[in-house]
Amino acid sequence: MGAARTVLYIEDNPTNVILVERLIALRPAVQLHVASRGEIGVEMAAAHHPDLILLDLHLPDISGEEVLLRLHADPATRDIPVVIVSADAMAEGITRLRTAGAAGYLTKPFDLRAVLALVDEVPTSPTGSKSNQDSDESLDPSVVGYPTRS
Repeated sequence: MGAARTVLYIEDNPTNVILVERLIALRPAVQLHVASRGEIGVEMAAAHHPDLILLDLHLPDISGEEVLLRLHADPATRDIPVVIVSADAMAEGITRLRTAGAAGYLTKPFDLRAVLALVDEVPTSPTGSKSNQDSDESLDPSVVGYPTRS
């Protein structure tokens, strides 16, 4: 049986990719695909039709905003929820991206529980079964190699 849910993470920073890989590993029924460039991310979204896309804004080839616009312009990918993940927390930018179709916006550094909550909210595909979700008590930041914020 395949993964119950899939997440596409479009991110060029290897440290952030490792963090999300380790975080998603806490959800065995979720399969993670990673694209390090925007163009590849758009192609992967069309090919794999993930249940959720996590999208960085600052990519080496095209901006995350351009990726978002392309995804929403394509009937094959427009219904996939796209959550922006960026260190840019300017209110006007967040509003612009939400208006352009972003389903959500997470700022870096990640709130680990917020990322897992997003993944947990993704509807289960009809062919899969919902994963056994770990309790929040098991979410020790050292497990994913990410420092805690005070």
